Order: sequence, then C-alpha cells, then structure tokens
Amino acid sequence: MFRRTLLATLVLPLLVTSCYAQYYGGGPYGYGYGGYHSSTAAEGYAHGLADVVRSAGSYNLDTSRAMVNVEDARKAYIQNREAAQQTWFDMRRRNDAYRAEKRGPAPTSEQIFRINAQRAPSRLNDDQIDPVTGELHWPLLLTSAVYQPYRKVIDKGFEERSQKGSISNYDQQQDLVKAVDGLYDTLKKRIRDYEPQQYVDAKKFMDALSYDVRFPSS
Repeated sequence: MFRRTLLATLVLPLLVTSCYAQYYGGGPYGYGYGGYHSSTAAEGYAHGLADVVRSAGSYNLDTSRAMVNVEDARKAYIQNREAAQQTWFDMRRRNDAYRAEKRGPAPTSEQIFRINAQRAPSRLNDDQIDPVTGELHWPLLLTSAVYQPYRKVIDKGFEERSQKGSISNYDQQQDLVKAVDGLYDTLKKRIRDYEPQQYVDAKKFMDALSYDVRFPSS
C-alpha cells in the first residue's frame, strides 16, 4: 500500500507532464514546439521512474560529499589545534632555554654559603663592645632616656655573657633578644626626630647588636 502511494505521489505528476507535452508537442512523433516527449504511457512511466531514481542517487551523492567535507573540516580543525599547541610548547621551551643560558650555571653549595656569609651582618666590633668586659659603647643618640629601659637589660646580658662565656639559660637569652628588638623598633619609629647622620650611626650599631645578640656565647 505504501509503495503504491509513493509511486502515485512521485510518478503521477511526471505522467501528467508527459501527456501534456505529447498533446501540445506537435504530433504523435514528438516534433513540434514541445521538443522530445514520451509517445506512450508506458514510456512516460519509465521516464518518470528514471527521474525518481536519478534524483535519489543525486541526493545520496550530495549527502556523501557533504559528509566527506564535514569530516575533512573536522580533521583540519584538529590538525590546526595540535599545530598551535605544539608551537606554544616550542616557544616555551626556547624561552626557558634562553633564560637558563642567561642565568648561567647554578651556584654550588660552597658558593651559596660564601654569598650568604657575605650578606650576613657583622657582629659587634671592638669599637662597639669591650671584648673583655662586654661593656657596650652606645652611640650618643641611643643614650637618650627613652631607650634606658632597654639598655638596662641589654647591658646586663652582654656583661654576663662576656664574663661567663655564654648566657646562663634560654629564657634569659630570649629576654635579651626581646630587649634589643624593642629598642630597634623604637628607634625606627622615631626616625623623623633625629638628624640623618645620627640616625645612620645608631642604625649601624643596632644592625650589629641585633645580629650579635642571636649568639648565646661571646
């Protein structure tokens, strides 16, 4: 039933067109204004069926070509994306290689130790502390009364460390460190109150004192 309906739908218009051409085409042999046309109903049916088959084949061919084009486009997209990623990684590797070349060889552990030692601040020298008694030679600015509570703890701690060779216990050493840090913080907060050179001299002394106080022994 479905096949008959399909043939009636597709072929019937072609048969009507063929009959129309035969009627107005100028004679039973197909000569006249209408050009070539089917001479019989069977021949018209055959022509119509051929057109249906040809149309189906053209559709399938066009669909196949379209699918091939879509697949080619997808492959081209993937290839382009892979090429872009490869280019990015190549550029990154070249950049890393260039930076490594500019940096030069990595320093050895001995070189690192030497550099760190050079960067470390110096301990108090003989002009800043008496090596025998441990008495500190404070810069004039740091003899101000505002620093007296800190100096009292620091003087006692350094004198004891010099006399005994080391700080008696951990708590005492931490109290000494806190006193030095507190004095240093107070100095930096009052930077605008002093002459530049006086502040520089006091800061140099405190840099050495802050480093020296971390050593529990003289």
